[in-house]
Amino acid sequence: MSLDQVLAMLAGLSDEERHRILRTLRQDFGVSIHPLETAWRTTAEAILEAIHTSPDLTQRGVRGILAEATFRTTVVPEQLNGWESVPIHGDLPYDLLLSNHRFEVKVQVKNQRRERGEPKIDRRLTDESGCQVYVVETQRTRNGQAPTGNGEAAATRPYRFGEFDLLAVCLQPSSGIWTDFIYCAGHRLLARPHAPTLLKVMQPVYSDCSRGWTRDFSQAAEEAMAHANGM
Repeated sequence: MSLDQVLAMLAGLSDEERHRILRTLRQDFGVSIHPLETAWRTTAEAILEAIHTSPDLTQRGVRGILAEATFRTTVVPEQLNGWESVPIHGDLPYDLLLSNHRFEVKVQVKNQRRERGEPKIDRRLTDESGCQVYVVETQRTRNGQAPTGNGEAAATRPYRFGEFDLLAVCLQPSSGIWTDFIYCAGHRLLARPHAPTLLKVMQPVYSDCSRGWTRDFSQAAEEAMAHANGM
Protein backbone atom coordinates (compact mmCIF):
# COMPACT_ATOMS: atom_id res chain seq x y z
CA MET A 1 0.00 0.00 0.00
CA SER A 2 1.43 3.37 -1.01
CA LEU A 3 1.59 6.41 1.27
CA ASP A 4 -1.12 8.10 -0.79
CA GLN A 5 -3.38 5.10 -0.27
CA VAL A 6 -2.72 5.20 3.49
CA LEU A 7 -3.55 8.92 3.61
CA ALA A 8 -6.75 8.32 1.63
CA MET A 9 -7.70 5.55 4.05
CA LEU A 10 -7.07 7.82 7.05
CA ALA A 11 -9.25 10.52 5.51
CA GLY A 12 -12.15 8.09 5.50
CA LEU A 13 -11.82 7.07 9.16
CA SER A 14 -13.57 8.57 12.15
CA ASP A 15 -11.69 10.65 14.73
CA GLU A 16 -11.86 7.75 17.18
CA GLU A 17 -10.35 5.35 14.63
CA ARG A 18 -7.54 7.80 13.81
CA HIS A 19 -6.79 8.19 17.54
CA ARG A 20 -6.54 4.39 17.86
CA ILE A 21 -4.04 4.30 15.00
CA LEU A 22 -2.03 7.10 16.60
CA ARG A 23 -1.93 5.26 19.93
CA THR A 24 -0.74 2.11 18.13
CA LEU A 25 2.03 4.02 16.37
CA ARG A 26 3.10 5.62 19.63
CA GLN A 27 2.89 2.58 21.90
CA ASP A 28 3.67 -0.39 19.66
CA PHE A 29 6.07 1.16 17.16
CA GLY A 30 7.74 3.76 19.40
CA VAL A 31 7.06 6.67 17.05
CA SER A 32 8.15 9.88 18.81
CA ILE A 33 7.02 13.38 17.92
CA HIS A 34 9.83 15.39 19.55
CA PRO A 35 13.50 14.83 20.50
CA LEU A 36 12.70 15.79 24.11
CA GLU A 37 10.94 12.44 24.54
CA THR A 38 14.22 10.66 23.89
CA ALA A 39 16.31 13.10 25.92
CA TRP A 40 14.02 12.79 28.94
CA ARG A 41 13.16 9.13 28.33
CA THR A 42 9.47 9.83 28.55
CA THR A 43 6.53 10.56 26.25
CA ALA A 44 4.89 13.73 25.03
CA GLU A 45 1.67 12.50 26.64
CA ALA A 46 3.37 12.27 30.05
CA ILE A 47 4.86 15.74 29.69
CA LEU A 48 1.50 17.23 28.73
CA GLU A 49 -0.22 15.45 31.61
CA ALA A 50 2.38 16.84 34.02
CA ILE A 51 1.67 20.35 32.74
CA HIS A 52 -2.08 19.77 32.83
CA THR A 53 -2.03 18.76 36.50
CA SER A 54 0.52 21.36 37.60
CA PRO A 55 -0.41 24.46 39.67
CA ASP A 56 -1.38 27.74 38.02
CA LEU A 57 2.05 29.33 38.56
CA THR A 58 3.75 26.50 36.65
CA GLN A 59 1.22 26.64 33.82
CA ARG A 60 1.66 30.41 33.61
CA GLY A 61 5.39 29.91 33.11
CA VAL A 62 4.83 27.28 30.43
CA ARG A 63 2.39 29.52 28.59
CA GLY A 64 4.97 32.29 28.65
CA ILE A 65 7.62 29.98 27.22
CA LEU A 66 5.16 28.81 24.55
CA ALA A 67 4.41 32.42 23.55
CA GLU A 68 8.14 33.10 23.19
CA ALA A 69 8.71 29.91 21.19
CA THR A 70 5.78 30.70 18.88
CA PHE A 71 7.10 34.20 18.26
CA ARG A 72 10.59 32.91 17.50
CA THR A 73 9.69 29.90 15.34
CA THR A 74 6.51 31.11 13.60
CA VAL A 75 5.89 34.86 13.84
CA VAL A 76 9.42 36.01 12.98
CA PRO A 77 9.92 33.83 9.85
CA GLU A 78 6.32 33.97 8.60
CA GLN A 79 5.03 37.43 9.56
CA LEU A 80 7.99 39.79 10.07
CA ASN A 81 9.22 40.28 6.53
CA GLY A 82 12.78 41.57 6.41
CA TRP A 83 13.60 40.58 9.98
CA GLU A 84 15.72 37.68 11.20
CA SER A 85 16.94 36.41 14.55
CA VAL A 86 20.52 37.04 15.64
CA PRO A 87 21.98 34.35 17.95
CA ILE A 88 22.28 35.44 21.58
CA HIS A 89 23.88 33.73 24.57
CA GLY A 90 23.63 34.00 28.33
CA ASP A 91 20.98 35.18 30.76
CA LEU A 92 19.86 38.43 29.16
CA PRO A 93 16.97 40.78 29.99
CA TYR A 94 15.47 40.19 26.52
CA ASP A 95 14.36 37.08 24.65
CA LEU A 96 15.37 37.77 21.06
CA LEU A 97 17.66 40.02 19.08
CA LEU A 98 16.16 40.79 15.67
CA SER A 99 17.92 42.45 12.75
CA ASN A 100 16.61 44.04 9.57
CA HIS A 101 20.21 44.69 8.35
CA ARG A 102 19.90 48.37 9.29
CA PHE A 103 19.71 47.99 13.06
CA GLU A 104 19.14 45.40 15.75
CA VAL A 105 16.22 45.36 18.20
CA LYS A 106 16.16 43.68 21.60
CA VAL A 107 12.73 42.09 22.02
CA GLN A 108 11.10 40.93 25.24
CA VAL A 109 8.15 38.54 24.72
CA LYS A 110 5.34 38.27 27.26
CA ASN A 111 1.97 36.58 27.37
CA GLN A 112 -1.16 38.58 28.07
CA ARG A 113 -2.06 38.31 31.75
CA ARG A 114 -4.81 35.93 32.80
CA GLU A 115 -6.74 36.02 36.06
CA ARG A 116 -8.87 33.11 37.27
CA GLY A 117 -8.48 31.51 33.86
CA GLU A 118 -9.77 34.57 31.97
CA PRO A 119 -7.96 37.43 30.20
CA LYS A 120 -7.29 40.20 32.71
CA ILE A 121 -8.87 43.50 31.69
CA ASP A 122 -8.22 46.91 33.22
CA ARG A 123 -11.86 47.94 33.70
CA ARG A 124 -11.07 51.53 34.68
CA LEU A 125 -8.92 52.23 31.62
CA THR A 126 -11.36 50.34 29.39
CA ASP A 127 -14.17 52.63 30.53
CA GLU A 128 -11.99 55.74 30.09
CA SER A 129 -10.62 54.90 26.64
CA GLY A 130 -13.66 53.20 25.14
CA CYS A 131 -11.56 50.26 23.97
CA GLN A 132 -10.65 46.95 25.57
CA VAL A 133 -7.53 47.47 27.69
CA TYR A 134 -5.72 44.25 28.50
CA VAL A 135 -2.88 43.77 30.97
CA VAL A 136 0.62 42.34 30.69
CA GLU A 137 2.96 41.62 33.59
CA THR A 138 6.45 43.01 32.95
CA GLN A 139 8.78 41.46 35.47
CA ARG A 140 10.94 38.36 35.62
CA THR A 141 9.53 35.10 36.96
CA ARG A 142 12.41 34.61 39.38
CA ASN A 143 13.65 37.12 41.92
CA GLY A 144 17.21 37.75 43.00
CA GLN A 145 19.59 40.37 44.30
CA ALA A 146 22.27 42.31 42.49
CA PRO A 147 24.83 44.78 43.84
CA THR A 148 24.06 48.46 43.26
CA GLY A 149 27.60 49.76 43.70
CA ASN A 150 26.95 51.39 47.04
CA GLY A 151 27.20 48.29 49.17
CA GLU A 152 23.48 47.58 48.95
CA ALA A 153 21.54 45.03 46.94
CA ALA A 154 18.71 45.67 44.52
CA ALA A 155 15.97 43.28 43.45
CA THR A 156 16.59 41.83 39.98
CA ARG A 157 13.00 40.83 39.22
CA PRO A 158 11.91 44.24 37.87
CA TYR A 159 12.86 45.27 34.35
CA ARG A 160 14.61 48.59 33.90
CA PHE A 161 14.09 51.00 31.04
CA GLY A 162 16.67 50.32 28.36
CA GLU A 163 17.08 46.60 29.09
CA PHE A 164 15.02 45.84 25.99
CA ASP A 165 13.87 47.97 23.07
CA LEU A 166 10.48 46.52 22.29
CA LEU A 167 7.79 44.52 24.10
CA ALA A 168 5.87 41.86 22.14
CA VAL A 169 2.69 40.69 23.85
CA CYS A 170 0.90 37.50 22.83
CA LEU A 171 -2.88 37.99 22.90
CA GLN A 172 -3.71 34.28 22.82
CA PRO A 173 -5.67 34.46 26.10
CA SER A 174 -8.13 36.80 24.33
CA SER A 175 -8.05 35.64 20.72
CA GLY A 176 -7.16 31.98 21.16
CA ILE A 177 -4.41 32.41 18.54
CA TRP A 178 -0.78 31.94 19.59
CA THR A 179 0.52 33.98 16.64
CA ASP A 180 -1.58 37.02 17.64
CA PHE A 181 0.87 39.70 18.85
CA ILE A 182 0.80 43.40 19.61
CA TYR A 183 3.88 45.57 20.11
CA CYS A 184 5.09 48.62 22.02
CA ALA A 185 8.43 50.43 22.08
CA GLY A 186 10.03 50.03 25.50
CA HIS A 187 10.24 53.76 26.29
CA ARG A 188 6.44 54.02 25.87
CA LEU A 189 5.78 51.68 28.79
CA LEU A 190 4.79 53.03 32.18
CA ALA A 191 7.26 53.58 35.03
CA ARG A 192 6.71 52.72 38.66
CA PRO A 193 5.36 55.76 40.52
CA HIS A 194 8.23 55.92 43.02
CA ALA A 195 10.94 54.29 40.90
CA PRO A 196 11.08 55.99 37.49
CA THR A 197 13.91 53.80 36.20
CA LEU A 198 11.84 50.63 36.67
CA LEU A 199 8.94 49.38 34.57
CA LYS A 200 5.56 49.25 36.23
CA VAL A 201 4.66 45.62 36.90
CA MET A 202 1.18 45.61 35.34
CA GLN A 203 1.18 47.43 32.01
CA PRO A 204 -1.99 48.37 30.10
CA VAL A 205 -2.24 46.97 26.57
CA TYR A 206 -4.52 49.07 24.34
CA SER A 207 -6.30 46.81 21.85
CA ASP A 208 -7.14 49.77 19.58
CA CYS A 209 -3.42 50.29 18.96
CA SER A 210 -3.33 53.67 20.68
CA ARG A 211 -0.81 55.07 23.19
CA GLY A 212 2.16 53.49 21.47
CA TRP A 213 0.70 50.03 20.88
CA THR A 214 0.66 48.69 17.33
CA ARG A 215 0.21 45.51 15.32
CA ASP A 216 3.08 46.60 13.08
CA PHE A 217 6.37 45.26 14.44
CA SER A 218 8.50 47.43 12.15
CA GLN A 219 6.64 50.56 13.24
CA ALA A 220 7.34 49.82 16.91
CA ALA A 221 10.97 48.96 16.13
CA GLU A 222 11.51 52.18 14.18
CA GLU A 223 10.06 54.20 17.06
CA ALA A 224 12.25 52.39 19.59
CA MET A 225 15.40 53.00 17.57
CA ALA A 226 14.52 56.64 16.94
CA HIS A 227 14.15 57.14 20.69
CA ALA A 228 17.42 55.34 21.40
CA ASN A 229 19.21 57.61 18.93
CA GLY A 230 17.65 60.75 20.37
CA MET A 231 15.58 61.53 17.32
